[in-house]
Amino acid sequence: MKNLIILALLVGTLPAGSLADKPKVNRGMIDAMEKSIDSKVQALWPDDPAEVVGLTQGAYIHGYGAVFMNEINMAHSTPPSPFHPTITPEETKRTHDKKAARIAKLREAMQQMLVDSAKSLDAVPGDEQVAVSVSLFYWNWENREGLPAQIVMHAARKQLLEAKAGADKSFISSEEF
Repeated sequence: MKNLIILALLVGTLPAGSLADKPKVNRGMIDAMEKSIDSKVQALWPDDPAEVVGLTQGAYIHGYGAVFMNEINMAHSTPPSPFHPTITPEETKRTHDKKAARIAKLREAMQQMLVDSAKSLDAVPGDEQVAVSVSLFYWNWENREGLPAQIVMHAARKQLLEAKAGADKSFISSEEF
């Protein structure tokens, strides 16, 4: 009987023990980061802002980390319409040049978003990742030569905390598709 009670107590503590291992990342933390990323993207070019096509969506994946994705149009352009039936080569070139010129600032802002996220996502374990992905919107008439469709950056949260103290961001992985 005594062995049965001890076994029941051990089996009862297993679920509680495994819950203690899981980080306590809540929806409020993810939501705050979503809003922060949206506001930073909208503030990148205050005189001629980028269009936020899709608001940032975030998720926490246990064992991987936090992932944030959004979609932006870096340069407003007028699509064909009954009042503007054709796109001129000059409009196509102007739109392409504007987007190409803005890529570097977007990359820099994404790196800073990652570093800034380290403190606000304190429940994410240090060895898990924080990732930011920006999909870039293009009209079908645009010249996309040399422009990525998506930029993804990620780093371990511990590295991001260390970068907050210094200027080195070389550990941030960046991919473009």
